Amino acid sequence: MRLPDLAITGWMEIKAHKMRSFLSFFAIAIGIATFFYTLSVLSQKYRQINISSALSGAGRIDTSTRHTLTLIQYKDLLARLPEGSSLSFISDSSWIGGWNPLEYNGKSIVDGQVIGIMPTWKDSNFVYRLEGRFFNWQDIENKHRAAIITVFPHEKEERNLAKVRYRRAANEQQKKETGLKDFTERNHLLGQQIMLHGHSFTVIGLLHVPTRLEDYRFPDEQEHASFIYLPYTTWMDLYASENGRDPTKIRIITGKESLADSASKTLYSFLRSQFGTEEKPVIKFFYERLQENMKDARKSLNNMLFMGIIAMIAGGIGIMNVTMAVISSRTKEIGIRRALGASRKDILLQFLVEAMLLGLCGSFAGMFLGYAAVLQMAENIRQMTFSWWVVAGSIIIALFTSFIFALYPAWQAAKLNPVDALKHE
Repeated sequence: MRLPDLAITGWMEIKAHKMRSFLSFFAIAIGIATFFYTLSVLSQKYRQINISSALSGAGRIDTSTRHTLTLIQYKDLLARLPEGSSLSFISDSSWIGGWNPLEYNGKSIVDGQVIGIMPTWKDSNFVYRLEGRFFNWQDIENKHRAAIITVFPHEKEERNLAKVRYRRAANEQQKKETGLKDFTERNHLLGQQIMLHGHSFTVIGLLHVPTRLEDYRFPDEQEHASFIYLPYTTWMDLYASENGRDPTKIRIITGKESLADSASKTLYSFLRSQFGTEEKPVIKFFYERLQENMKDARKSLNNMLFMGIIAMIAGGIGIMNVTMAVISSRTKEIGIRRALGASRKDILLQFLVEAMLLGLCGSFAGMFLGYAAVLQMAENIRQMTFSWWVVAGSIIIALFTSFIFALYPAWQAAKLNPVDALKHE
């Protein structure tokens, strides 16, 4: 008997026993829905981790020191690193407000932070739309009074940004203050003069932050406040009294993971040579963090995957019971077919095809349910993608489960003696 004929016969048998077939079909569908959802979310997490890794930069290492780092030290360290490496010093942040006022046209602005950065800062996690220009090395060398300000998009859900830790005591003064985030949403500051810490700065650029739905950076590397960025050397001059209070961050991107270890040894020895043997920098390898994130992603989905396996086993047992019931009710038919020349292989294939048809229908229904679950439960639906291998895997799992659990009863049917089968009532 040809495969198309077996499929037609199997489909007719499924239609003839709708309720019995539905129960097995439903169990398979629930299992596949769980698998589809789990594999889709896991695939998306891996994809997001890979994108975050690419944004952060290959071979990235980070550390910090409580000492002030100069431009001369920057050039010295850069010369020791592997060729092609990107090096960036990032200052501590200073809150706007109180002793560190920001003013524009007589308006006091608060709830923001000032950070000193270098042109190489944009080599890692630069997801912004830049309006204007970014810092160049002339800004660093000449300590230009230039500023770049972050601008947040309009979103339905308000961002939970950090607030200034110090406010002037006078209530009348507080009424005149406005938050930096709200102020930049209503005012276009590119090319404008702002007063910061008693000095005039020109806003040379605006960094438009992506929406949370479009931001692939790791959560702790996304903006937790509104920022005003200054050239690193300018920040050091302006906030010299704060230097050494909090860490200066050092970020190195070697471009290759294989170079990260040698770069970390160079960085460690450099800091100790500059600040003595008491300096014990803690160097963090970014690829270790990626491995931890992947491990956490797998662990968080293991329980759901286990439930999917249980559901598939239940569906498989259902198919086995249905197949055994079908064989019992069609024993005489098996005897007639054997008497007319059907081989054991034909009988075996007939029942296997029927079971796998149930599994195939269950896989399509399960994928529909799984897709609906993703739309309803995914944290960020706009970042979700549905890989072809998830669809193929779901179908293969359903067919394999149906085949395995129907194999024993189908084999028992194929072994029936034709004479005994014909006598069955």
